[in-house]
Amino acid sequence: MNDDLLSKYADALWRGDIVPRDCAELERTRALVSRIWDDIWNLGKLEACREVFHQNYVGHLPLMTVHGPDEFANLVRMYRQGFPDVHLTVDDYIASGDRVVVRWTSRGTHEGELMGMAASHKPMVMMGISIFRMQDGLVAEEWEGFDTLGMMKQVGAIP
Repeated sequence: MNDDLLSKYADALWRGDIVPRDCAELERTRALVSRIWDDIWNLGKLEACREVFHQNYVGHLPLMTVHGPDEFANLVRMYRQGFPDVHLTVDDYIASGDRVVVRWTSRGTHEGELMGMAASHKPMVMMGISIFRMQDGLVAEEWEGFDTLGMMKQVGAIP
C-alpha cells in the first residue's frame, strides 16, 4: 500500500467511515453486554434476557449459580424487589477475544424483602466485577464478584 493510499485509509478510519472487522465485533459485543445494565438491571426489561444470554448460559455468582436466561431474569426480579430504585453504572469495560470484563457500581435503597431480609430502608452502594464469555454473539458464561459482606452491613443484615 503506498503512502497516499495508507494516509487516506487512516483518515477514513479516524472519521469512522471504515471500521475494522474486529472492532465492529467488539462494538457489537459492547452494545450487547451494555444491555445487561441499561435494559435489564436499570429498566427491568426482563424479556431482554432471552436476547442477551445464550440458552446454555451459566452464571457463577457469589451466592448462587444461575442457569439460562430465565433464571437470570428471576435473579434480577428478586434483586429489584429488594432494591426497586436500583441503578447500576459501568465504571470500566474491557473486551478481548471472547471475553468481556466490566467493573460496575450498584446503588439502591433496600425497600423490599431480599433473600429473607426485611426492608431496612437504608441506602446501599456496592462495587463488583463481571467477566463474560461470549458464544454465538450472546453471553454464554459469567463469573461475578461483588462485595456481598459490605452490602449486608449497609442494609443492617449483619453488624
